[in-house]
Amino acid sequence: MMRRILFFITGFVFIVGLSAQAPSIDDYKKSITHLTNDSAAKVYVKIAQLSLGFNVDSARKYALLALKIAPKNSVAFGDASIQIGNTYHISGNMDSASANFNKALLYFRSINNLKGIAKCYQSFALVKRSLGDIYGSINDSKEALNYFVKINFLLGEVNTISNISNAYLSLKKYDSATTYARAAFHKSKQLNDSSKYMMYMAEYGGKAIHMLWYDTAAKYIKTALPYLQKNKMYPTLIPIYCNMAAISVDVNKNTNEAKQYLFKGINLSNDLGLKDNLRSLYSSLTEIYVMEKSDSARYYHRKAINIIDSLYVQRGLESTKELQTKYETEKKDLQIQQTNAELNFQEEKNKQKTIIIWLGTAAFVGTLFFLILAFINYRKAKKANLIIQNQNQVLELQKKEVEDQKHIIEEKQGEIISSINYAQRIQSAILTGEEVWNKISKEHFIIFQPRDIVSGDFYWAHVLSNGRAVFALADCTGHGVPGGFMSMLGNSFLNELVVENKLFKADEILNRLREKVIAALFQKGQTQQKDGMDMALCVWNKMDNTLEFAGANNVLYLVRDKQITEYKGDKMPIGTYLEENKKFTSQKITLQANDTIYLSTDGFSDQFGGEKGKKFKSKQLEELLAEVSTATVEEQKQVLSTSFARWKRQFEQTDDVSLIGIKVV
Repeated sequence: MMRRILFFITGFVFIVGLSAQAPSIDDYKKSITHLTNDSAAKVYVKIAQLSLGFNVDSARKYALLALKIAPKNSVAFGDASIQIGNTYHISGNMDSASANFNKALLYFRSINNLKGIAKCYQSFALVKRSLGDIYGSINDSKEALNYFVKINFLLGEVNTISNISNAYLSLKKYDSATTYARAAFHKSKQLNDSSKYMMYMAEYGGKAIHMLWYDTAAKYIKTALPYLQKNKMYPTLIPIYCNMAAISVDVNKNTNEAKQYLFKGINLSNDLGLKDNLRSLYSSLTEIYVMEKSDSARYYHRKAINIIDSLYVQRGLESTKELQTKYETEKKDLQIQQTNAELNFQEEKNKQKTIIIWLGTAAFVGTLFFLILAFINYRKAKKANLIIQNQNQVLELQKKEVEDQKHIIEEKQGEIISSINYAQRIQSAILTGEEVWNKISKEHFIIFQPRDIVSGDFYWAHVLSNGRAVFALADCTGHGVPGGFMSMLGNSFLNELVVENKLFKADEILNRLREKVIAALFQKGQTQQKDGMDMALCVWNKMDNTLEFAGANNVLYLVRDKQITEYKGDKMPIGTYLEENKKFTSQKITLQANDTIYLSTDGFSDQFGGEKGKKFKSKQLEELLAEVSTATVEEQKQVLSTSFARWKRQFEQTDDVSLIGIKVV
């Protein structure tokens, strides 16, 4: 019942928990004297980090000082940008936080500092969690973890594994959250740091509560609690008190003991100025008093509401302050521009006055004719100047409008391309890896060549424990981003049907897959959208060396002794069809050693090219496959890729191109 009171602690350990038992801020300030700019900048960064959990304004001030004095190619420059981003993150300004993290990432990449790059991805992960993009947060954390592993930075690995655990907790995936928390705890033993070891021991105990492992939770939390109290690791103690409160209610049924722990957390949160924690703690107290049917429930509920209101007001004031600063800056710029314009106008006016005086003097000496002529010329010149000025103003406004539109278009284009590139990374991550294909056959190759950044084609494979291997190649409706969404949908459904439900009949897999695609896309009849996919799917029983094939508009090629045999699938897609949906059928094939199986989407055969700009066609592809079948798989892949490139020449790629070859050994 009380497990939900634990949710507020996720992500908190990374922000403030790492400073436990570090030197004090005063100690660092004393060390700045007589330091070089680089060393002083690093000290300011450390002071900013220590101030982060207590005084955001002070933390930002020291981070800006570090940024100002850090020399070129100094790691402190990037670290300072990260700390500035952290202050905006805590204040709730995610745009400014992301901008500073991006600045740090570009800098660390320019100096090839892998540790700095990893820390940037850690920061991105925290921002995405705050914005509710939990899966994006997990991906960025795993990216950071890869970099930390590369440089063997153990502390970074432990912190990042803990962040991943907290992200899974936000998704209420308690098993994954507990698994990662256990990994962080066991890995922290290698740090030889008692503070962090106890901190991650307590964190693992907290995650165990969500798995209802109360004995495990109580064991680790009670072991860590005396050490954390003795060493005054106050920020870390707050979630510990909440965990103990949960155990008191759910296991011991002792609400008085739970309230004592929560009041300890409230006192610490007040001392540290952590209003977000107060909100959750007051809510937890409210829940306990509701259980006791006490009038105090209303009092603590009101305190929780007041905390929420004050947080909104504080963040509103910070946003207003930033807008006011921006307004004042723009106002000063406009004043400067106006002053310059007035000076130019006055200078021009002085020149005109000189001309008038000269003409007046000439008029006294000359004739009335010259006086009239000079006056007329003056009026014409003044009128022409006004026209020119107006034209210049119009041209300047038009130029600024064009530049603004160009900037907006470039920004939007950059955002779109960045999003598509990120989608391509996600798609690459879900495609079946080499380790699975090697289990099917070490003699294999995959040609995967999307037309756009993201592909509508995808390949998938899984090895079952009953001696069967299931693999497939699919061509989804469309290409680019729409096709990419369909490919991830198909990949997910295949995992569910084969990996989770243990289906290994080829026709049954396609029939069930079609049902899921129709349900997911709300396809109800012939008037609905015709989105779906074509697919060739094989189930290879290695026990008797037989292959079961089922196809949706796709074929399978089998080459034996350079003789190719085509096995056609059913003429209907995985999705709704103009005709009545029929059941998919399967064909059983007896394999022999040195047979080669080929699966291909229509992108290869439909490619325009050659001397006459015609399609490659299936017949030519079959001949090419039969010809290269006796070569090694690496040579086959090279020949097929080169043949496609030579055929395409200067023509645009028509569709996504995918081809898989598997040799029976």
